Amino acid sequence: MGEILDFKRDVQRKKYFVRESFEHGAKLEVRTLRWLVERYTKPGDTILDPMSGIGTIHLAATMGRNTLAIELSPRFVEIQKLNIDKLGQVLGLTAQTKVLQGDCRRHLPVHPLADAIIFSPPYADVEKAGMTSGFTDKAGEHMNVGAFGYDEQQSNVGNLTIYPLYLDAMRVIYKLCNQSLPIGAPIIIVTKDKVKSGERVYISKDNVRVASEMGFVMDDWHMRDAGLAIRQIVPQKRRIEKGTDRPELLIRYEDLIVMKKDKELGIPYG
Repeated sequence: MGEILDFKRDVQRKKYFVRESFEHGAKLEVRTLRWLVERYTKPGDTILDPMSGIGTIHLAATMGRNTLAIELSPRFVEIQKLNIDKLGQVLGLTAQTKVLQGDCRRHLPVHPLADAIIFSPPYADVEKAGMTSGFTDKAGEHMNVGAFGYDEQQSNVGNLTIYPLYLDAMRVIYKLCNQSLPIGAPIIIVTKDKVKSGERVYISKDNVRVASEMGFVMDDWHMRDAGLAIRQIVPQKRRIEKGTDRPELLIRYEDLIVMKKDKELGIPYG
């Protein structure tokens, strides 16, 4: 087991990222990203985030690392560009940034190869208790963003309603990630287990298993103490009242899983 980071609240985000960033409900905590970048990459490296949301990964470009971000949602791509501008103004960019809009399964593998991948897979229907009507912009236009900050496009992996199909989609993405890295390069998966229908869903272990099938081997496993989410409290009280509460159902740690590419899987096209 690796280290436990005590970064409960994302206290630095407002300094470096635009207000619109909070439209996304599953953002990588800023200090955690800094820690991972410093520990597993070096200046001049290119870091790929294939499912990049509002682009927290671009903080690495203020640390001398080039960033390549892929994002499905046009709205989040727009926010990424605003965030890159603000990061440049506040901290200064010391490396290059690039943003690609579209399904990462269309953009991967990347060439030239990246030096590292840092990303947070979506949690699929495990995370969703039904879709909201989304957010609206200043003009009242619907921005097509779901209850937990995922774009509602059909091709969004986070909107798959059957968990095995989510894992199948992630298997494809991990294969393409394998083809985007040299042997020995790290892929860092930031994820967290969830509770659904009174049972713990082991999202982290499932992602490790699928990534292992696609040519990655375990290197380290850190955790971030994220504290208890407000939405966990009421379900816990109900379980206590029913006498069904179990320790594994109260989840406070985010998993920071470090794997390395161990073998080549080949290029699927051409």
